[in-house]
Amino acid sequence: MRDYAKLQKDIDRTLGIDLTAYKEQQMRRRINQWLDRHKLASYDALIATLTTDRAHREKFIEYLTINTSSFFRDQRVFDVIEEVVLPAIGKLRRPRIWSAGASIGAEVYSIAMLLREGRYTPSLLLATDLDEAVLQKAKAGIYLPSQVDGLDPKYLNKYFTQLENGNWAIADSIKGMVVFKQHDLLKDPYERNFDLILCRNVFIYFTSTTQKRLITSFVQSLNPGGYFIVGSAEQIMDPASFGLERVSYCIYRKPA
Repeated sequence: MRDYAKLQKDIDRTLGIDLTAYKEQQMRRRINQWLDRHKLASYDALIATLTTDRAHREKFIEYLTINTSSFFRDQRVFDVIEEVVLPAIGKLRRPRIWSAGASIGAEVYSIAMLLREGRYTPSLLLATDLDEAVLQKAKAGIYLPSQVDGLDPKYLNKYFTQLENGNWAIADSIKGMVVFKQHDLLKDPYERNFDLILCRNVFIYFTSTTQKRLITSFVQSLNPGGYFIVGSAEQIMDPASFGLERVSYCIYRKPA
């Protein structure tokens, strides 16, 4: 029998990842799929492999932290960012922006392109993720053709260069706008004084108790008048209880 409670402790000790904050059924299913795929007979066998095999460890962390993203994901949200949010936070000052759970960098680079198009100059454009390996991919800024599929040609042609192997490299001028940093949302302190925070398609993996704790921390990190954006499956049912007001689909504001 696979002892999931023991695995939670072993994963925290070995990887520093607190599985108790994640939805158990969903996470247990993902880990069991990993065991089956790699022919590991037990959770103890998994821990032993993670301890001795660095490559396996890195791949497992990337798998566990579920790194999926795309440029301008959910265009409705980015339309409001471009038309409402950036003008509101960028017209009087240099805004501080944080993309939490940044994955391969597609989200933060989308924001960077909008900033460049609107001639806004952020004082900080921060991208964080738990997974150091995926952050390195984001820093590199190299994307497969499938990862830029559907991207508006005005952005693709202006801010990307196609390489000889068919992949696409994002412009250094866009890469240079972003500060990448490893950060554990569950354990690390949050920076403050942000005008815009995006944390999309991350909460869905956490328990409701953890979600509430994280939302509270994010709101504390926002300046009055700042905006908080979540994923389409993560609508905040009672934003006022967190000191937020709903602006539009997926977008909330901390009243000034």
